[in-house]
Amino acid sequence: MCRSTFQWCAFASFCIILLYLWTTGSKINKTPNAQVSLDFNSDLSTSSTLDLETELSFSSANISIINELSLTAILPVTENSLPNLRNILEPLVHPDTASVYLGEILLVSQDHIISNLRSELFTVMSQMEFSRHIQCSIRSWKDTLSESIALISAVVTSSTDWVLILEEDGLNNIDEDSRRALLNPPPIALPLGLRGVRLSHNASCITPSAETSLKASYLIPPFVMPKSLTAHVSERAASWADFGAYVSSIKFGDGRAGGIVLPQFSQNTPDMNWCSSIVQPTSDVLFSSPSLDPESLFSQWSSTSNPVDGFPIHTASLSDSPIIFGILLLSIEDLKAFAPVACHLEKRGHTLRISLYNGFSSEASSKLASLKHSLCTLSYRVLSADESPTTWLDAMEGHPEVIVTLSEMTEPLDGCSSTSIIRIPRKDLQHTQWMSSLTSHEWRDWSVPQVTLSIITKDRPQSLSRLLESITDARYFGDKVDLRANLEQSSDIETMNIIKNFRWPHGSMFVHHRVIHGGLLTAVAESWYPDSQDAYAVILEDDVELSPLFYAWIKMTLLRYRYGLNRGKAPHVFGISLYQPKNLELDLSGRRPFNASHVLLSTGIHALTPYLSPIPCSWGAVYFPEHWMEFHDFLALRFSEDVFNLSQIIVPNVRSNQWTRSWKKYFIELVYLRGYVMLYPNFPQHVSLSTNHLEVGSHVKIRSMEKRESFSVPLMKLGDATVAREVDLLDLPNRSLPPLASLPVLNLTGVPTTLDVLKETGMLRYLELGLCGDFAVSGSGSFNAYGFFPCGN
Repeated sequence: MCRSTFQWCAFASFCIILLYLWTTGSKINKTPNAQVSLDFNSDLSTSSTLDLETELSFSSANISIINELSLTAILPVTENSLPNLRNILEPLVHPDTASVYLGEILLVSQDHIISNLRSELFTVMSQMEFSRHIQCSIRSWKDTLSESIALISAVVTSSTDWVLILEEDGLNNIDEDSRRALLNPPPIALPLGLRGVRLSHNASCITPSAETSLKASYLIPPFVMPKSLTAHVSERAASWADFGAYVSSIKFGDGRAGGIVLPQFSQNTPDMNWCSSIVQPTSDVLFSSPSLDPESLFSQWSSTSNPVDGFPIHTASLSDSPIIFGILLLSIEDLKAFAPVACHLEKRGHTLRISLYNGFSSEASSKLASLKHSLCTLSYRVLSADESPTTWLDAMEGHPEVIVTLSEMTEPLDGCSSTSIIRIPRKDLQHTQWMSSLTSHEWRDWSVPQVTLSIITKDRPQSLSRLLESITDARYFGDKVDLRANLEQSSDIETMNIIKNFRWPHGSMFVHHRVIHGGLLTAVAESWYPDSQDAYAVILEDDVELSPLFYAWIKMTLLRYRYGLNRGKAPHVFGISLYQPKNLELDLSGRRPFNASHVLLSTGIHALTPYLSPIPCSWGAVYFPEHWMEFHDFLALRFSEDVFNLSQIIVPNVRSNQWTRSWKKYFIELVYLRGYVMLYPNFPQHVSLSTNHLEVGSHVKIRSMEKRESFSVPLMKLGDATVAREVDLLDLPNRSLPPLASLPVLNLTGVPTTLDVLKETGMLRYLELGLCGDFAVSGSGSFNAYGFFPCGN
């Protein structure tokens, strides 16, 4: 029975009103005299309130009323909680406290205590009084799984439509009214609980309100929810934060709510002791100007975008002028492999002139044919025995601005001096789907960027062999890619022999062997120097491993943000990371877990949007020529101590100040003063184009399993023509890289910010250090670190 307390009656009224809304579709507004407010906290939304009818879409069509015995309790059992099993279970099943909705209890136990649990459960069940028959079962919890994955996996096996996920003490640590609310919940389409976390500038625990339900980025147990939320969750429950982001994405497409925190029914002060072990605060260092709220960040990041379904799509600035493409292949199988790209080109208004030519045709004259693909029907010609690629071009109606052909086709294409000719190996055709996102301007600039792979190695021959194998197995789509191998003076014989015997098939290979020991800082800084403004280097330490598609990511991002319509428009971007970090290392409080998707969701940005960050990546990244030359100048200036001594702190309140032998310390100083940023990938499940094996070396002295798991990320797989990859390069908003102006920005500690704030912060620090020069006047940077000099000189 309902107690006659104000708090519980208020909640009962709240539930009745909600049920009325969900079954009738009616709408109610907040009134001054209402016992319980129906307005939700708005911190996680771009709107001021959460409209229950339109935002949550709770209707009788998709949310059913909770029936008796349709609730399953999911209870984790550990070594600590097992001796107290009776006290934990009794409130759930005793006639005085049991809920009419509870029909099943699943006990989720770690493997090594299952036998003890069975024995204890048999004893406890024989001693307790039950209100009705309740099915109790045991589910295995593999020791390698997180709590969230183990409990969500158990949810999938439950036999009811609703689930109550408990902590290991069950409901014993919460007040009676909150316990009753969880055991007798309204049919809410989101997780509903007592403990929520909000992800915004900083992760913060939500203190329950006395009157109002509050939106949370995610909940931690105990909470109740419909089982249907776990239908396709897969690995997206690696943590409760991950699950909250997943729930929010399937309900809204953005980060407005991953759960709802119930009002505080008790008049006692809410118990927030659970918070200390959940939230790892983010230090809001590096900001001289007022912090930005998520709504203003969203507005700045998406100013060039059109909001659809709660998150921006990025198409506004990707204008694409229709042009003529010439496509010359050898066989119908080649065309089938390239068809996804060709169909997208055709759908975007481009004209395709497709022909097949093998040089051995027995046809007296060319013939027309068509290929029916799931995306379109492609018309093509089979060239006759008398035709050649040159005559094909001469007879073509209109001049092609881009020709796509095969690297195996060695016949000349005369008269194409103004045409961009792209020769792709046949084996790479089935991996070209990412090219469908390129604009005509980017296709025309295909051959302009020149990429060099620069490897730094010393005495880890097994690591070096793994890296060389991964770059050999990668796809380069016919591009010439040079290789530099940089050997330290103290390199061992095995390492030297590996480099000596290695053959690089995609370009020239240059070996640099130091005769005087330089250390890692010198080895990296001197590993490459650009010879033009179109020269780029992928800096690779030997404990890195690459995805077979790493070069495709480089090519796609370079063409989007450095060429085409963006040529010269991104002086603030200094490189492109291949690696997606799972940790942030610069906060003074120490290394902490990091998930960019959670941060972006909290500001209303699509979870899979690539982002900009000032942090230079040392585990596989492309560096741009003008910034790398400026870095050389900056290093020379710093080590000369002409401006200030080496002990001078440039960047306040970051751990990199302690990295006295790291090149990253000085790169961070440069980008901080300049307001520069690097582009980072942001694919699902931290899938990356490079990973680090964290092997013992200059900066790693102990290689523990825990450390390796903290930094190792899954590599994007190549897949094949018949099996779709779990994650691919076009797992992006609108299946395309967003416009440059709409990319979200994070600062050195992972806090959302803007490019203007980064630039302003750097300029202020520049002046605080007593520096003058072009930067202090214009704030634009000159790619010349010798512009740094003390005022008055």
